[in-house]
Amino acid sequence: MKVCKFGGTSMANAEQIKKVCSIVTSDPDRRIVVVSAPGKRFDSDTKITDMLIDCANRYLKNEDYETVLKAIVERYAEIARDLKLNEQITKDIENNLITRVSLPYNSSEKFMDRMKAAGEDNAARLVAFYLESQGIKAQYVNPRDAGLFLSDEYGNARVLPQSFKNLTRLKDMEGIIIFPGFFGYSLSGEVVTFPRGGSDITGSILAAALEVDVYENFTDVDSVFVANPKLIKDPKPISELTYREMRELSYAGFSVLHEETLEPVFQRGIPVNIRNTNNPSAPGTFITPTRDNHMNPVAGIAGDKGFCSININKYMMNREIGFGRKVLQILEEEFVPFEHMPSGIDDISIIIRKKYMDDEKKSRIMERVAKELRVDSISIEYDLGLVMVVGEGMKHTVGITHRIAKALALNGVNIRMINQGSSEVSIMLGVCEDDVDKAIVSIYDEFFK
Repeated sequence: MKVCKFGGTSMANAEQIKKVCSIVTSDPDRRIVVVSAPGKRFDSDTKITDMLIDCANRYLKNEDYETVLKAIVERYAEIARDLKLNEQITKDIENNLITRVSLPYNSSEKFMDRMKAAGEDNAARLVAFYLESQGIKAQYVNPRDAGLFLSDEYGNARVLPQSFKNLTRLKDMEGIIIFPGFFGYSLSGEVVTFPRGGSDITGSILAAALEVDVYENFTDVDSVFVANPKLIKDPKPISELTYREMRELSYAGFSVLHEETLEPVFQRGIPVNIRNTNNPSAPGTFITPTRDNHMNPVAGIAGDKGFCSININKYMMNREIGFGRKVLQILEEEFVPFEHMPSGIDDISIIIRKKYMDDEKKSRIMERVAKELRVDSISIEYDLGLVMVVGEGMKHTVGITHRIAKALALNGVNIRMINQGSSEVSIMLGVCEDDVDKAIVSIYDEFFK
């Protein structure tokens, strides 16, 4: 059995959905299909999920939301017409959307998740309806009926352990199962979504629960590439990555998979195959527990922007037992996660995504650290970008850091900080945000040209 997930570009219009269904029906092992909401049909188009967010925001502000709601219905109606489906499916989708708007809610977050989930939910209904119209036994399955229960963290949910046992029941269902990605239900029965891009996570959870042979993730590229194709012309494709390598690259900006995708399949050792809906004959990239590391020691290079660094200095910090714990406890109490924590004997830097640090939190954190830990100085640096150089083979290769530093120096990129974990699977470089793209190109040229 295989679980296959199709992204937004694969669901954008009728032509793409026909490709999806052709891929699914070409292999009898593809029994479980996870779908995203329809994505962009062309570069200047708007994704259905973005339209739903706009609609929800307008409703919450008592603005004209009905115009956007009608546009969303029309997007689905256009797909249905091009698939030559009965008008009933469009009416069902319209009623579904109207119901979501009209149901009571006691928080804006709860209402927003309910609306956002409509994209995937109605896409799954439409695909199941189309397959049945072609004489293929298929059924839409709602996550609540399947038992996919999530934590009640709206927009940032995590799967609850009991879900895995509940989802095993899908094995006994007949035909092809069309399952909406991105959302599940809290134990109290409310719609809750994963972070944006979370349909990947849904597919991984189903693959793990059903212990399938492979989790196929269909997108719009033939494979994962060593670096972003928007930065590098014809970058080298990657045939195989380990879970750890892909996790590091996803975290650092690779948009092929959501960074939380691999956890469920990692626990059970299920391989993931990145494939292209528009070129299904391409073998794609396999993500596996281990791989042969005899080729280039660097597997991939990625970068991301939007970080800041809290820099703390205290003389004899290294002799003060519990200092690091106290700093992290302050962050925990302020609900701020940290990314990296490079340190010296009297200095510690804590790297945080800027989105978690509004002005109020920044002031509180800095005041608490200064007062409670009696530090000599504390400052915060913005405009920080992170570049990750990833590869299992780096562990046994001498001179990797030298080559990276030389490549950056030759191209005028200053390294503001550097960090490498004990696994040596990745090297993190802190650079100015404006230098992230230049750094990626420089390192790529050093190792792959």
